[in-house]
Amino acid sequence: MPAGRPPEPTVATDGPHEAVDDASELTWLRRAEALGVPVTPMALVPAQVEADFYRWNNLPERIAALLADLDPRDPDEDDVEELLPTAAAWVRGHALLDAVVDTFYDALSGLPPRVTVRRPGTPGVVAGRGRPALIAVKRAWAEDWLLAPSVARAREGRGWLPAPRPVLVHAADLRADPAVAAAAENALGRPVAAWSDGEGRLARLGLG
Repeated sequence: MPAGRPPEPTVATDGPHEAVDDASELTWLRRAEALGVPVTPMALVPAQVEADFYRWNNLPERIAALLADLDPRDPDEDDVEELLPTAAAWVRGHALLDAVVDTFYDALSGLPPRVTVRRPGTPGVVAGRGRPALIAVKRAWAEDWLLAPSVARAREGRGWLPAPRPVLVHAADLRADPAVAAAAENALGRPVAAWSDGEGRLARLGLG
């Protein structure tokens, strides 16, 4: 490894263990798991993977130059809408490091052939395990460059760049599950909606 190069990011395979804000679904999944609620096997793409992807491809600098003529506090939405597809295309089009791709594929090896790829708190999309799931991860990153979230970030003073966030990959065939919801509510002490993987394991939480 060349001197000064950051360590390769990892992808967890044994459930949600990313340290995130207490309000996120991922944190509540962690709490439910720790309190004895079975959680479906997941691959977690940590937020650091997204941050490193942006850095290695010089995207912060390139996107800053792309949007340099826009006033972030009062952007003209027509101008923003014209430029955002370029930023999204850069995110979708650049490659991840081979080591990151290999780690991602290894993390998915124990999951079903069809998986859901999603940001915590969203339903996500269904993709095939392997390369289609990897493409879905990058598309999830690129969705941060849709008009509404981009303008909201800028007007709220958070800048144009999105904050890196984790992505979850798990079984695709989820179902609303009152029994799993009851177990999660009992453990967490608050109303929730829950989806299971068909084997009675918690896969997605919605907080009531």
